[in-house]
Amino acid sequence: MPIKKAVVIGGSMAGLFAANLLNRSGWDVHVFERSKSELSGRGAGIVTHDGLLYALSACGAQVDDQLGVEIHKRLAIAKEGDRLAQCDFQQVLTSWSRLLDYLKVAFPSENYHLDQEVVSINPGDQKALATVQFANGSSVSADLVVAADGLKSTCRRILEVDSHQVYAGYVAWRAVCDLSRLSQASQTLMGDTFLFSQRPGEQILAYPIAGPDSADQVLVNLVWYRKTNEEKLKDLLTGHDGTHYADGIPPQKIQSSHINDIQASADELFHPCWAEHLRQAESIILQPIFDSEIQSMCAGRVAFIGDSAFVARPHVGQGVTKAAGDALCLDRHLRGTAIEEIPTSLRSFSEERLAVGRMAVEHARQMGAPVVISPFLKDGGHWENYYSQPENLIRDTAVELEGVVTKDEASAFE
Repeated sequence: MPIKKAVVIGGSMAGLFAANLLNRSGWDVHVFERSKSELSGRGAGIVTHDGLLYALSACGAQVDDQLGVEIHKRLAIAKEGDRLAQCDFQQVLTSWSRLLDYLKVAFPSENYHLDQEVVSINPGDQKALATVQFANGSSVSADLVVAADGLKSTCRRILEVDSHQVYAGYVAWRAVCDLSRLSQASQTLMGDTFLFSQRPGEQILAYPIAGPDSADQVLVNLVWYRKTNEEKLKDLLTGHDGTHYADGIPPQKIQSSHINDIQASADELFHPCWAEHLRQAESIILQPIFDSEIQSMCAGRVAFIGDSAFVARPHVGQGVTKAAGDALCLDRHLRGTAIEEIPTSLRSFSEERLAVGRMAVEHARQMGAPVVISPFLKDGGHWENYYSQPENLIRDTAVELEGVVTKDEASAFE
């Protein structure tokens, strides 16, 4: 039987989950990443779940005790420091770069290619293989193409796949600060706790993560959701050089007046630990929040996974876990499939995972209702009230959602 060939577009988390799983299933897999340099330092904190750990094991990733920081409680506080809600909750919190390193080590480095921008795709069919053309003039044909190139997916645009992206009506301000830079009072609050505060139109949280080089270095990852209309968003995405960065503004281009504004607002609205963190952080990142849904996760011999298919707001903490679940499901549907039957198997994969993606997006809209009620959310007033209750907010944020990853799939390689 000939060895089946897979091309993975996108060398980040989703792409490496798929690449490792297919490689372990006997495929000849090559990953093509458009970035010219190694992916590092992108993203910040990642909340782990049992399903994510199962998926890492299935990928052959050798996860050790340096994965992240283990916490045991969640806490919501008022501006004056009063405890509004608290619960015991054990969880390991890691960083994007650390998780990516585990996945990259598990994959053959010679099959990972940088500076490969896709310009066209022929998706193929039962009789014809898929073909991918790159900006440098090279091309490659494969039995399978995995589109794992994120929210702004080039593959999705080229193939004109029916998708729906909607601005959620708010942004996330993100910052990471070394715990040692904070006052002793703030270290006590943020050093071993998943910490929350919120007001109408505002929701802020922070949790400790391992540093990029050592789990002994503890960083604090902060995310602040703020209601922001589209006119204000346009201003926020316009840099100090006058350039409008519609697809996301580089941190160094953000106008200083906007940074000053959020620091001052944190002083006014929340407990002092939040403003202290924002002033001590090395940089502050702006992330507009979108819902992104796709109508089919396949086209011919092309499968869409991770954020190229569905993007659920960060409240649910499912981005990486959902990508892992997509990759596991894809691998399961392709096991033992004849080359000519791959498009049929992809349709079965798509049907199964569409339900998961829609569920994650809906749950994230529910959790975001205290910031802005989505017009697509059923019974938005109920969810606004429900997640305005601090005990509900801290219990449901970034917990494992049923069906995103199943242990049976992840155990297939054990």
